[in-house]
Amino acid sequence: MQEPPPPPSPTPSVLSSVVEEVTEAITGSSSSSSSSSSSEPSVNQKLFLVVSVALATVCFFTNVLQVAVFARPSAVRSVKGVLLLSQALSGLVATFIVAFPIHVISARGGSDGGEAGYSACYLGHSAVILLTVLTSLGTSTLLLFYHYLKTNDPRRFMTAGTNVVGWSAGVIAVWVVATGVGVLPYAGWNSWVHHDARCHLSTLWPLSFTAFLSFLVGGHVAVALLMWASTHATSLKAAAANNAARHGRTVPTAALDAEEAPIASHPSGMYISVSGVHVGGWCISLGSVVPLLAHVVVASSCAASKRCLARPGHYHEEATALPWGSLLLVAVAIINPLLYVFSDDQVSSSTLLLLSRVCCWWCERRKQRLVPRQPEPHDAETNVYVTNDTDQLVSDNT
Repeated sequence: MQEPPPPPSPTPSVLSSVVEEVTEAITGSSSSSSSSSSSEPSVNQKLFLVVSVALATVCFFTNVLQVAVFARPSAVRSVKGVLLLSQALSGLVATFIVAFPIHVISARGGSDGGEAGYSACYLGHSAVILLTVLTSLGTSTLLLFYHYLKTNDPRRFMTAGTNVVGWSAGVIAVWVVATGVGVLPYAGWNSWVHHDARCHLSTLWPLSFTAFLSFLVGGHVAVALLMWASTHATSLKAAAANNAARHGRTVPTAALDAEEAPIASHPSGMYISVSGVHVGGWCISLGSVVPLLAHVVVASSCAASKRCLARPGHYHEEATALPWGSLLLVAVAIINPLLYVFSDDQVSSSTLLLLSRVCCWWCERRKQRLVPRQPEPHDAETNVYVTNDTDQLVSDNT
């Protein structure tokens, strides 16, 4: 009887497949553990979280106070009150810039893919940044133009500078344009095909959109430069007229027009027609936009080139949130209101008056809660009076 053949020995190919399966199981478990550990926020993200929450808290309460000051009927009747109210509302919008990064860091997984992540990215992140940038810069430009009219052309300022309805229409136009630009990426002007799951602006805004945004910011810069050039030219002519008058030379009346006459007649040769608070506020607003805009332009330009698309890792931010430059928008939303509070006497007095009223109301409410209510004395007097009357009536009857 013939013995059964021995079982076939495993071939090298079978052994290699088994080894590969074991290796995959081991590496899979290690990768899962590493992914779970990598899901923890990094030090950079934790620092970003702390700084953003602190800035957002201060920004919210600062601008809520300013809205309460300038939303009063007496403040809205003035042009400056309308402009500063728009600035405070822009600061409230800036508070929500950090909402989406906080959500991304706390979720530890980035935004969801697909249509849900698309909507959250643009409605909670991109549109808020665009609305903050354009409303802050637009309101600062209107404030600069308001003071330019007030100091350079008082005759025109008497009619145009006090028209609250016209300036309110300008503020509404700024907000309408900012809202429209903020909706444009969501409406289709985006690079969603090359999107990142972490929703970076560098991969969501295409180069054409960043160029359009740069054009809008450049328009504000051009308007400010035109006002500066006009002010500088007028100041030079006024200085020449004052020097001629000081040396006894007569200045022809045609040499100074209606715009230069107020500066020429200014005492002590003070030709500075734009105060530091308006110029400083505008420069601060522009300075907060430039780093973020430069980052986005460079990143979108890099994303548009084939060489960068082959190696996209070097232009992505390390943190799964906004670049650090966006926090400048929140910081400016704190600095600009405080700049007017500490520099403008009217704003300072209105703010202090509101704070004093709030403090008095809070102290009165606290005092009423702490002090027990005493019985009113007229109750006892009434009882005594009735008792005396009753005794008197009883004695009379007796």
